[in-house]
Amino acid sequence: MKDKNILIIVTGSIAAYKACEVVRLLRKEGANIQVMMSKSALEFVGRATFAALTDHEVITEMFPNTPKAGLEHIEMAIKLDAIVVVPATANTICKAANGVADDVVSTTLSVCEQPALFAPAMNFRMWQNPATMDAVDKLRKNGSLVLDPEEGQLASLHEGEGRLPDVSVIMNGIRTLFELPLPLVGKKVLVTAGPTREAIDPVRFISNRSSGKMGYALAKATRDLGAEVKLVSGPVSLPPLPEAEMIYVETAKEMADSVQSNCIDVDYLFMVAAVADYSPINPSDKKIKRNSENESIELKPALDILKSIKGKTKGKVIAFALETHDGESEAQRKLSEKGVDYIVLNYANEKGAGFESSTNRVTIFSKSGNQLELKKDRKDRIAQKIIEHVLNN
Repeated sequence: MKDKNILIIVTGSIAAYKACEVVRLLRKEGANIQVMMSKSALEFVGRATFAALTDHEVITEMFPNTPKAGLEHIEMAIKLDAIVVVPATANTICKAANGVADDVVSTTLSVCEQPALFAPAMNFRMWQNPATMDAVDKLRKNGSLVLDPEEGQLASLHEGEGRLPDVSVIMNGIRTLFELPLPLVGKKVLVTAGPTREAIDPVRFISNRSSGKMGYALAKATRDLGAEVKLVSGPVSLPPLPEAEMIYVETAKEMADSVQSNCIDVDYLFMVAAVADYSPINPSDKKIKRNSENESIELKPALDILKSIKGKTKGKVIAFALETHDGESEAQRKLSEKGVDYIVLNYANEKGAGFESSTNRVTIFSKSGNQLELKKDRKDRIAQKIIEHVLNN
């Protein structure tokens, strides 16, 4: 959605504050955002909030005291790529469906012909009102995307349909407006990323050079294809992934526990994390002091997470193998022994690949016998090609 011009219309619902998160996510995707607010929306969120989030003045008046003197909505009819009404009240939905144009919001909706999305939020009786139901049908027949509200406890403490759809549902809806492919809508994806740390004492640990970039790239790519993503992350210096459920862990055991408790009903599991193979048997609870004698640390094998979930998940398992030599034979061995669907091989000692790099070169091995080599490329593009291969084979 980079460089797309999107108008966010905020109308008068208690859920108006959630539009801030939609604006923030769209900005992170590189979209240009203009916000318009109805007068009732201003009772819930101040215009300064959206102005700060977008770096643009917020449109709230039909005839503002500006050089354009009320022609903003006409300009938008030409410049916009899409319109998103979030939250969309019953009043706004009914006006838009029936051609009413008596304020800045309804006039803009009546004059603009761009793809439009409505994310409803209202009392369940309003949603079930025959006039609202007719209006929703009209909008859908005319090509607008009207999301179904969620069911649950409403602001009035009543139970029923009327809650604003989840932000990830709204974002996927916006992607649909731009006809972006969403083959993973309705699918659940679990990704592990980054290193683990195994304590030697309170200040020292055993770890590795994993940056987490490959795992985060796969999580982002699956999210952009519509998936519901959980990202189990070891200690990394990367920001949280918007729209994904972040699960932060430190040790191999913590990562194993998180994977085991979240893998049962996923559709795809990308095991990208560089999990420790060994951990100290008796970590000290006090800092070990340096002395002139040699110090030995006794290690034990860490839990093999892939083997521990074998037969416990219904999803396809895509695991990574980082090697320094005999890569193909090791990848084939792990493919067989660990019971996974794919092994993605990369090399730690190859320049521009493996750890601490923004690029990678990988070979994908499949249990069906297929093999695909991907030339060195940016990790985000490698992630997209891996997913494409998994979905098509």
